[in-house]
Amino acid sequence: MKDDDCDRPACFETVTALSDALKRIKNKNKVNHLDPSISNSLKTVTCPPSKDFIGKSTWTLLHSMAAWYPENPTKKEQQNMTTLIEAISHFYPCTPCAVDFQENLRQSPARTNSRIELCQWFCEQHNIVNEKLGKSKLKCDMQTLDERWRKNLDPRCDPDME
Repeated sequence: MKDDDCDRPACFETVTALSDALKRIKNKNKVNHLDPSISNSLKTVTCPPSKDFIGKSTWTLLHSMAAWYPENPTKKEQQNMTTLIEAISHFYPCTPCAVDFQENLRQSPARTNSRIELCQWFCEQHNIVNEKLGKSKLKCDMQTLDERWRKNLDPRCDPDME
């Protein structure tokens, strides 16, 4: 896939990751049959993720989705985003966090009328959580949000940070 096929940052990386995963799956069977000691050393233990890992990952996903949300979404896109947000508030794997988010939604329903509204709403929700956790607040202006979650050409940017 060429870089210009998709301007979203995850497109090229996704195609590459899927290709690499298929190669690993194909090679896994070969390794297992060749040398059992090698295959045992390749096994990893999968553990449930911690609440901190889930939280950080969830915010990364939500901010990134908002950054690429349409400027002028259709009613169906707005409905889909609202449904996703409501579902997260019910199925989030931290019960106190889910209940807290449900209350936040009652006080401030998701704003899905535009990309700007959604980006700023998620930032505000993130700040509510950060305040409760004693963490610093994020800047919710669009320049800052776009530089962090949409496009930033600074070579020091680490796409895997946070």
